[in-house]
Amino acid sequence: MTIIDIVTTSLAFALFIVCPRMAGMCAVISKIHQLNPYTISIIGTLLSTPLVILLLYITINYGITLAVIFAALTDIAASLIIGTLNIKYAVEILIISAFVWAGVYTATKVSPIITKIIQDLLK
Repeated sequence: MTIIDIVTTSLAFALFIVCPRMAGMCAVISKIHQLNPYTISIIGTLLSTPLVILLLYITINYGITLAVIFAALTDIAASLIIGTLNIKYAVEILIISAFVWAGVYTATKVSPIITKIIQDLLK
C-alpha cells in the first residue's frame, strides 16, 4: 500500500460522499437558523467524520440492517437538534430507510445475475 493508493482511494470515497441530499439539507438548516451554509458545511463535515467511521464500523461488524438503523437515528437526532422533528418527518425517515435497506439488499443479490447476463450478451 503506497501513499498514492491511499490518496486515490480516499479521493474516490470523497466523491461517493458528495450527495445532493446533504447539500440540500445544509441549505435548508442554514436557512432555518440564518447561518452561512458554507460554514455549516465545513464544520458539519468535520463533526461528521467520527460518525462516518462509526457507521463504517457498524456496517463491517454488524451488517447493513444495523447501519441503516443507525443512519435513521442520526437523521432523527438532526431533526431534534434543529427543532423540525414531527410525525410526518419521522415516518418519511422510516420509509426512506426501508427503501435504502431494500435497495442495498436487493442490489447485492441481483447485480451478479444482471452482470452475468450482460457479460453473456457481450460475448
